[in-house]
Amino acid sequence: MTFALAACGGERSVGSFRGVAINPPLAKPALTLTDFNSQPYDFAAQTRDKVALLFFGYTHCPDVCPLHMANIAAVLRRMPAGDRARVVTVFVTTDPERDTPARLKEWLGNFDPSFVGLTGTKEELARAQEAVGLAKATQEYVGNDSANYFVGHGAQVFAFARDGMAYTIYPFGIRQEDWANDLPLLVADASGADIRRSLAAQATAGQLNAAPEQPPAADANAMVISKAVVAEPATRDEAAAYLTFTNNTTQEDTLVAVAADLAARGEVHETMGDGEMRHMMATPTLVLPANAEVKLAPDGMHIMLSQLRRKLVAGDTVRLYLSLSRAGPVEVRAPVVPYADLEKFLGLGGAVKK
Repeated sequence: MTFALAACGGERSVGSFRGVAINPPLAKPALTLTDFNSQPYDFAAQTRDKVALLFFGYTHCPDVCPLHMANIAAVLRRMPAGDRARVVTVFVTTDPERDTPARLKEWLGNFDPSFVGLTGTKEELARAQEAVGLAKATQEYVGNDSANYFVGHGAQVFAFARDGMAYTIYPFGIRQEDWANDLPLLVADASGADIRRSLAAQATAGQLNAAPEQPPAADANAMVISKAVVAEPATRDEAAAYLTFTNNTTQEDTLVAVAADLAARGEVHETMGDGEMRHMMATPTLVLPANAEVKLAPDGMHIMLSQLRRKLVAGDTVRLYLSLSRAGPVEVRAPVVPYADLEKFLGLGGAVKK
């Protein structure tokens, strides 16, 4: 199952969903893993008649995982106790080597003590990801240190309603206000009938965030991201990343969020004609027109990486995590090159992994 996200316009009515609708809905998978108390955890049985938020990630994740968990926890704290008790957040590790049961329990407890952490063998975790249509998570090592690596994994939260079906997913970039809108709607409906009616009404009104049932095969690589590069910074405070989006589809797409493995923040900036740098918006949003190319290059738009985790030097590789409203989460590897060689290197493509 492939989720290609498409955001439609229009003002939403009261009671409408802000998550991304999936068609057909996804049935709750039958999977049993090991919880952080070293006990078997039957996902379907343990979350029966509950809103089950299922996410695959890892505790060493620099941005995506803690942001999802923090946002969900913040919204749960503001919900009435009865509604909050109807929500179960299940975090399945994609890094079983480092995410021991004890670490899972401690890490998740920092967000909300009700969160459940699950682990298993690599084979069990691969089957669990496959059960919801996710590709198997992959490791990428940094340098020669076998203990220092990142994990590429799905960036969306699956929201299974109380009837055992997931009608909506929540990609990286979703905000607390969106969770605050959708969770009470999911909690209130035990049968799923109101959820289906609401989503159908939104679709009719053109107000639905929707993932097409079967995206045409030609669309699989229709959004091409190339010429990804990071200019070697003079300090460890910030760096600029450049790349090119080529949207070969007939539908507009939007860059809605940016993150990086070696930076705490990623935002889209634009250098104006008089040399003034303008911060485009706090949550980066960049429209990518249909059948068009958008270049992020010097003297124009670029991705500003702030609060670097270490000094970047030529030869390093930065992993950029881009969230697109239609194409979904995309991972791009961008080499770090000296400013003097930037123009030459902008002709080289970064590896794109969707």
